[in-house]
Amino acid sequence: MGITTAVRRRLGKYEIPAAELYRSVFIDLDSLATTLLSLGKPKRILEIGCGDGAVAERLVGALPDAEYVGIDVMDNPGRLFQGDRGRAEFRSVYSHDLRAEEPALFDLVLVVDVLHHVPPAQRDALLRDAEALLAPGGTLIVKEWERRSDLAHLMAYTADKYVSGDKNVVFGDRDELLATVSSALPGLSVFCETRVPPKRNNILFALRRTEI
Repeated sequence: MGITTAVRRRLGKYEIPAAELYRSVFIDLDSLATTLLSLGKPKRILEIGCGDGAVAERLVGALPDAEYVGIDVMDNPGRLFQGDRGRAEFRSVYSHDLRAEEPALFDLVLVVDVLHHVPPAQRDALLRDAEALLAPGGTLIVKEWERRSDLAHLMAYTADKYVSGDKNVVFGDRDELLATVSSALPGLSVFCETRVPPKRNNILFALRRTEI
């Protein structure tokens, strides 16, 4: 358990605002949600690495007809989600296990700030799981924190490695991240590349199946 998790669980009713404030230093999740919604209005959403449910809360709230599934290897994923639990399901399961269940496919699959926590040798497998769970015509989002020579990256690196407790975190620059995505997903192509405020380190790739 990292320092952040240990401290947050002692905050009681202040945990959610504290978590939002901490997260806002690095990313504006409302801007992220706006970007995602500009790419389409999915009916079924899968988030791989959903964490405490912050992204889920925004998407479920903005899409009253959508169903959401969030998976994470952490205990009790979606713990802080305050949206409609009737349309949101959270499970502690690996992506390959969900894939093996052969669920109904998803119009939108999200991999948000996950890859830098995954050992490089295992990233292709996770991305291929994401592709396998994507419905025809669906969109796969890979959003990552880009390694840059700036203060923001030093802060993020410190937070991930020493505050959250992930000693194995490995970040990539823009070209490395794009190469990872392109190599793992040759059947998909990037149709949108953008940045998410407030830091330019937040890079997002949106992919769809290549038209033949």
